[in-house]
Amino acid sequence: MNNNRIRYYKNFKFCFFSRNGGVSKKNFRSLNCAFNSEDTKENVEKNRELVRKKFSKSKRIVLMNQVHSNKVILVDEVERKILNVDGMVSKRKDLCLGILTADCAPIIILGQNYYGIVHAGWRGLVNDILLNAVNLFKDQGESEKDLHLFVGPHLKKNSFEVKGDFISLIQKKKINPELFTEKREGEIYFDFSKLIKQKIQDLNIKNFCISKIDTFKNNERFFSYRFYSKKGIINCGRQISLVCSK
Repeated sequence: MNNNRIRYYKNFKFCFFSRNGGVSKKNFRSLNCAFNSEDTKENVEKNRELVRKKFSKSKRIVLMNQVHSNKVILVDEVERKILNVDGMVSKRKDLCLGILTADCAPIIILGQNYYGIVHAGWRGLVNDILLNAVNLFKDQGESEKDLHLFVGPHLKKNSFEVKGDFISLIQKKKINPELFTEKREGEIYFDFSKLIKQKIQDLNIKNFCISKIDTFKNNERFFSYRFYSKKGIINCGRQISLVCSK
């Protein structure tokens, strides 16, 4: 489980796990934690157990069916399946909240009493998933000044090539593409990190940290959907990110 460092902040701990340290093979090598892939169920179960033992043996990991939405929910009971959401907030001490990524940004949100995790792809981001997450924290009595955000490895500008239809889509969301894109040698590149930063600052949050790691360029350490798709491989693994109370 090399390079999978657990970080501690106040009453919480979290980890942006890499792709390394598991049992899966080929384009799922090796710590793939996604069942909805062509990896074997046995391998994924073993990988998730490795993660659980490293991160928190006594807590239950809660994942969700991610759909690139802007929906964030409060997790106060886990008897039902969590479907079609992309963010969770909780204060339960017996749970770990988790998401799976392979280029999208895993975002940890820590308050005074509540903790949360967001799966932020560009669609969720432009549709204000961070606003929805922060509002849910505020609904529980948390304040923006007490929130700390940690953004994990994700696709960076020099690897995020887009087309004209993408520009049209973000313009419809009142996002100025000139601020977040760059034309170079006839291609258009999208600065995902810059938009994440802007969205955080728009929410008046002062305490945040954004990873400088590009999942595409560091594909030996992190799963990158774009890296594999450029090779004609449409299925790859997903790394897991987790957060919980200490």
